[in-house]
Amino acid sequence: MTLPSRPAVPLLFVEVEGVLRKTPEDLGRPWRGPFDIEVFPDAVERLRLWKGAGGRIIGFSQQGGVALGETDEQTAVRTLWTVRERAANLLDHVVLCPHHPDAEMPDHSRCWCRLPKPGMLIAGQHEVSLRQQERYPLWMALLVARSPEAHQAAEDLDLDHLDGDRWRRDGGS
Repeated sequence: MTLPSRPAVPLLFVEVEGVLRKTPEDLGRPWRGPFDIEVFPDAVERLRLWKGAGGRIIGFSQQGGVALGETDEQTAVRTLWTVRERAANLLDHVVLCPHHPDAEMPDHSRCWCRLPKPGMLIAGQHEVSLRQQERYPLWMALLVARSPEAHQAAEDLDLDHLDGDRWRRDGGS
């Protein structure tokens, strides 16, 4: 008996800060709180195009402030879900790394998920794959980000990747 094969689906990894969510520099002012969230309208349009072509989308974010005691994990998660809502619920999953190398506790300073390590991206892909019963071949995946750490992770995983500003502006063409 052969098992039915799982369909191959395009997968987009998109960095939340600076690609989906406006940073304080983009806003021209500091964030006033966890719900002071603005998304880039052109990013939402790019997400719509990806979903319209049958793809899945994973948002990812480094939330080192959790490990440094600047915020708690619940607030970080709630913030990411708010970004997801403001991005028209187009993200299939959001994943975060709450660690930071400057944290005092080893449990908070050492991990496999902080970029450029690949754990956060792999965990996001695994979660969506389990839920959707699909597979995501590398040649059908794309990572868009502003941070050099995310681009390094993409190179280490042999993922195609684009600068987030370029992707928002023209889709990378």
